[in-house]
Amino acid sequence: MKIEEAFLVLPSFYNIKFGVLKDHDMLKETIDLAVLKKNKGFAGQFLEKLLGLTLSNQATDFENGELKTNKSHPDGRPMETMAITQIGTQFDDLFYNSNKFHDTHLYQKIESILYVPAVKGEKQEDWYFLPAHYLDLRDNQILKNILDNDFESIKSQIHQLMRDPKDGLLHTVNGQYIQIRTKDSKPYNAIYSKHLNRYVSNKGFAFYFKKEFMQAIQNKDIPSRMIL
Repeated sequence: MKIEEAFLVLPSFYNIKFGVLKDHDMLKETIDLAVLKKNKGFAGQFLEKLLGLTLSNQATDFENGELKTNKSHPDGRPMETMAITQIGTQFDDLFYNSNKFHDTHLYQKIESILYVPAVKGEKQEDWYFLPAHYLDLRDNQILKNILDNDFESIKSQIHQLMRDPKDGLLHTVNGQYIQIRTKDSKPYNAIYSKHLNRYVSNKGFAFYFKKEFMQAIQNKDIPSRMIL
């Protein structure tokens, strides 16, 4: 499914509680909320079901882009950071070769993004989606430059961490809109660097969009297409 195809149906999902959306007219069968509740990323998986997306081994959710949901206040203000992608075995490719930002797996994950805020109450049945935003870095040179600078800054900070003789391990590192920090649960997945010939963390790490990124979209400081 191409990301543009989702634009046609997304508005029919807005501001409707999941307990009602699970029986949406376009669905072939009711979405079983009890099954989805057992999994992480409940809101994202629920939206994938609504859109008819299926799990696959392709790099992005859509044929030409990535789907991202984020916990938000009713006015759209973000309540959490937004996970982008795990670092894991990508550590050396990301930080110890000559690849530029646009050549990385990270760029591939965020080149084309459909961002959908989700308002989450105590019960999943009462959650609902707010209007989505579409961002395409190929048509947004200003944002692309900011994220490029973020990547180079994070890369430089990581090199400094790796050279620290007292520690030499990954820690939270921030750019303007992107950060890396731990994303793992037991049993932990330590990251090993073949380039450095040693472990560089005792847990898994991932890239995240900081809350400032989603807030800038809501404030229209970052150009995006609102899907209405």
